[in-house]
Amino acid sequence: MEDNETFRDKPNNLDETGKSRKIIAKQPKGKWYLRRTYFAWFCILFLIIAPLIHINGNPFMLFDVVNRKFSLFGNLFFAQDTFILALIMLVIVVFIVLFTVIYGRLFCGWACPQTLFLEMIYRRIEYLFDGNGRNNSKKNQEKKYKALRLIGKHASFILVSFLITNVFIMWFTGADKLIKIMTSPISENQLGFMFMAGISLFYYFVYAFLREQICTFFCPYGRLQGVLLDSKSISVIYDYKRGEPRGGRNEGDCIDCGQCIAVCPTGIDIKNGSQFECINCTACIDECNIVMQKIKKPGNLIRFDSYHGIETGNHSIANARTYAYSAVLLILVFILGFTVSKRSSIDVSINRMPGTMCQEVDSVTVSNIYIVKIINKTNKQKHIAIKLMDLQQGKLEFTSDISTLDAEVSTQSVLMIKLPKQILKGHTTDLKIGVFEENELITVNTINFIGAQN
Repeated sequence: MEDNETFRDKPNNLDETGKSRKIIAKQPKGKWYLRRTYFAWFCILFLIIAPLIHINGNPFMLFDVVNRKFSLFGNLFFAQDTFILALIMLVIVVFIVLFTVIYGRLFCGWACPQTLFLEMIYRRIEYLFDGNGRNNSKKNQEKKYKALRLIGKHASFILVSFLITNVFIMWFTGADKLIKIMTSPISENQLGFMFMAGISLFYYFVYAFLREQICTFFCPYGRLQGVLLDSKSISVIYDYKRGEPRGGRNEGDCIDCGQCIAVCPTGIDIKNGSQFECINCTACIDECNIVMQKIKKPGNLIRFDSYHGIETGNHSIANARTYAYSAVLLILVFILGFTVSKRSSIDVSINRMPGTMCQEVDSVTVSNIYIVKIINKTNKQKHIAIKLMDLQQGKLEFTSDISTLDAEVSTQSVLMIKLPKQILKGHTTDLKIGVFEENELITVNTINFIGAQN
């Protein structure tokens, strides 16, 4: 067992000289690994099909950053919806904080794309070519097959990396545009193909060589959990009260067999306590339960629990911080739902043309010039009418026709508003401009009209 005085002097995947130490984890086996496999493939399928599914004609998920258009759960959002997008990000952050406070780093082991692809695809390819630690027959084959296995493994890695890259790009371009790019000659999309090749090589390098170092060195979430976790947070934990002292003969239940280390994807010893490399993947739980069954001891020596639960036997996760985060999350979700429900399908902005003031059309009429920008946030053509709400004597004149809006299109026009001097209320008069679709009021804009006082 590692000397407690030097434990944690360095990350577990570095040797004494500071060089990376390759971790070859044995494939887990047990009910938790089976549950994680089912959940992982559900998440992977979601990542693949979410941009392909359409609701109300919109992709279920799309982040078109270039055109500043986003589709979340089939609802289109544009740059003008920054407040709603900010609320969504805030809700996600608060949810992650709350989830971490209660369940620790469970997201890393169960839903993080890095873990999903590494554990469920790349490691399984490696198990296929090199053996999984439970069946080492491939490692005992003749040396002439070693090179073929190595080539086959890395060729498979490159192919999978290319496929993952296309899934990644599809979230930002949409399936139709991605297919168009892939079926077009390379000369027409050189930059796109170079980007695709670069991302593919990056993924290959990450999953073939860096692997758990992404979690250890690059991802800030592991260090963030040190701030968020407390003694009541649920995580994968070793029951030191039951397991110590180790030995198995009239001592603790732990026989120090090292199998929990053999299956750990980050190579840590869970018996040394909470460590930022632990991603709560539950591999050590399954392996320890297999050992406990063999030596006829009760299972769950390693399990989901908290330090408070082990010390007191009270497994409640309720505390003031949990209630506080839950209240904030519910309030944000309510605000988000209310904001989305009040969101108009057509966004209209009317602003005075820069550098212009009022103009006298004749002795009784004054005009102001504005720029009107309209965005159709739906995937259907819209027919609209823009009218003065309160004043019947005013006149609206557009330099171009904006009564017909194509789907997902932004258009603009110059608007001249003419009003009789006699109805003006001083130097500035507030006007309400209504936008109607088939005589139904969609939205109202309030603008200032500048005119000479009578």
